[in-house]
Amino acid sequence: MILLQTSSKFLLQTLLNRVNNLEKAVELDYQWVEFGDVRYHIQVTLKNPQYLSLSVSLPVPPPETIFYGGLPVGGLEAIKAAYSGTVQILDPPRDGFNLTLKLNLSKLPAQDEQMQALLVKIASVREVVLGSPLAVVLRSLSSKYVSPNLNQLVAIVHRLKESFFLLPQVEKLTLIFPMRFPMRFKIR
Repeated sequence: MILLQTSSKFLLQTLLNRVNNLEKAVELDYQWVEFGDVRYHIQVTLKNPQYLSLSVSLPVPPPETIFYGGLPVGGLEAIKAAYSGTVQILDPPRDGFNLTLKLNLSKLPAQDEQMQALLVKIASVREVVLGSPLAVVLRSLSSKYVSPNLNQLVAIVHRLKESFFLLPQVEKLTLIFPMRFPMRFKIR
């Protein structure tokens, strides 16, 4: 997605390791933070080693951001479109997280290229969720219809305390990129 980082390398490596060692019943339960703003939690139990639970906590959005159920506008639809049939969205998500996905590792494609592509897509969950408002606005622009709730400033979270803004209108889309400069001198 535009301006968003690539897939989580650590998440991708964890998924690959888990898939390659599926026959070994190993319990996993750990959390990590990437980009200083997105927190992940992976859990695999000995009881069901083929199921992997992935929880994601997103950065705190600016007040202008429209969030539904802890996800940006279009987030749930974007997840369903990107991972249809692959992951199950758990509702409600784990406490302290915006999203929890359940992945059945035994149902991944058998071919290595397809499996690798799917795991990269799953490791890109941050991009899918945070980029969803942009996709919604661009779809509405292509249809030349702006939903009444989108006819206002839409904030897209890029990183912690870094957002850019969209102002959708019927015929055009205005992008606003804030520029922040360090203040080296006091202005009186």
